[in-house]
Amino acid sequence: MSSAVLKVGFIGCGGIAGYHFNHYTEKLAEARITAVCDLIDERAAAAAKRFSATAYKDYREMLNREELDAVYICVEPCAHDGMELMAIEKGCHLFVEKPVALDLAYAQKVEKALNDKGLINAAGFQDRYIDFVPTMQNWVNTNEVGFFTGWWVGGMPGVWWWRNRKTSGGQAVEQTIHIFDMCRNLFGEVAEVQAFGRRGLMCGIENYDTEDASAVNLKFESGLIGTIYSGCFVQGPGSKCGIEAFAKTSHLEYVERVSLSIKEENRNVFCKVGNDYGMEGELAFIDAILDDDQGQILSSYSEAVKNLELTLAANRSLDNGGELVRLS
Repeated sequence: MSSAVLKVGFIGCGGIAGYHFNHYTEKLAEARITAVCDLIDERAAAAAKRFSATAYKDYREMLNREELDAVYICVEPCAHDGMELMAIEKGCHLFVEKPVALDLAYAQKVEKALNDKGLINAAGFQDRYIDFVPTMQNWVNTNEVGFFTGWWVGGMPGVWWWRNRKTSGGQAVEQTIHIFDMCRNLFGEVAEVQAFGRRGLMCGIENYDTEDASAVNLKFESGLIGTIYSGCFVQGPGSKCGIEAFAKTSHLEYVERVSLSIKEENRNVFCKVGNDYGMEGELAFIDAILDDDQGQILSSYSEAVKNLELTLAANRSLDNGGELVRLS
């Protein structure tokens, strides 16, 4: 470790980086942002001023000049071009926002490099740190679940890269991946994927080529089945994000990042999110580095690679008329 206070660098200073910036307050006294990088000069300059850090336009220059303990990578899904591997070579612990890449082979290469170097790693699946997730996991473990449904249905994000599959990966890969991750966290690993999509609802949008709506059927290794829906076409009421699961004598409904409801024969449980789960993820990353304990991370890079493999399999099925894809 280069110092008692961790020196942190950021590659990317856009919207999701701002989410992390807001957590770097006095609550993260053990870490300090000392270098920031962005292709847009104004964004890098604003972040540098906020944290009294050094601003860079080229991440290669930043990684060569700065002695950093940890690096956050907060770039567009299509922009992962070797920055992770260079940071790893420099011995930096790594936090990568989701999706961690659009190329599964590249993500697996990063995963191997992290493991070979023994570096602490995390990915941006902060929902795993919600305070009632253990209650959800206990419900799954004590009930025979028949099937579930999941949703991420709303409007189209306004950033330029989101609307094109080549730059975002599509809605399942870029957005609904949070629901896929929570389903894996609750139900285990997926064995088979089959997906269908439709277009024609979104019209007159420049450079738009992704699905307006999709339904991804999943069969888990346990035998559990479920469907996850994505939609970016809603322009009024009707948005919905979460998971609903059905058992013989019980029912669970998770409203993403809002609440949990469990209904049983003799009791009902309702609770709202009661913690700053984003901050919990930040603290886990910093503490894991200080303690040299990867086990403190609930959302590792390896978990993110599994989410990427699953959502890319859904894309493959979408592109091939509902082809059944078996995961390794």
